[in-house]
Amino acid sequence: MVLLADMGNTNVTVAGWGDGGRVFELRLPTDHSWDGAAYTTALREGLAGAGQADALFEGAALCSVVPPLNEAVCAALQAVCGSAPVQLSRRGNTGGVDIFTDDPDEVGNDLLAGAIAATALAPMPAIVADLGTATTFTAQDKGGSILGVAIAPGVAMGLEALAGRASQLFSVAIQGPKAAIGTNTVASLQSGVVLGAAALLDGMTDRMEEELNGEATLVVTGGLAPVVLPYCRRKAIHVPDLVLEGLYRYWQLNR
Repeated sequence: MVLLADMGNTNVTVAGWGDGGRVFELRLPTDHSWDGAAYTTALREGLAGAGQADALFEGAALCSVVPPLNEAVCAALQAVCGSAPVQLSRRGNTGGVDIFTDDPDEVGNDLLAGAIAATALAPMPAIVADLGTATTFTAQDKGGSILGVAIAPGVAMGLEALAGRASQLFSVAIQGPKAAIGTNTVASLQSGVVLGAAALLDGMTDRMEEELNGEATLVVTGGLAPVVLPYCRRKAIHVPDLVLEGLYRYWQLNR
């Protein structure tokens, strides 16, 4: 089993991963006040809570979009695993996934990890949609390399902005509406948020396919994918653990 850590701006998702996929998962905060010792303590406590206090790990890997905390999280992973973790980077062995944007260093490592996984799991070319804090679309060519990205506000972020800035609106549960035409505030918000996200996925895929000059596989991941996907008109491959899958494959190539 390998210990994987996917560090985003809000949480660090830590997972035990084997050839069959995720064995367990826990979350730590992305906290800029924490040092290596704090992350080590939190990681050990999290593993104990997941029933993995005595687990043996073959190695560890980190995918991060928060570079200032890389050293602290790597220290925790090394303390638990006994060896320095592999850190995902476009400069490592990505299995042939290149980045052909104006500035490849601008492309988040989470998008690179997702592209590595998508290349292995889906026919290329592909468009990877990640419904996370932001909604991102990553266009990959026939070889799996990244051609470019589109970034939109995330589904939950959009709802929070409405609730916070419009005096007559409020936060609601993000769930599928019964109809596009809402007849009360809750139904109207759910329609706009969920069906709007589905329409965004359909529409951006259509536009990117035009620029790719042909059909592309739509691969969808992110926490809200199960809510939005049933309302999409496009067929899609749903991979819940796409970033972790890509990080594990990267570890296999670079251990």
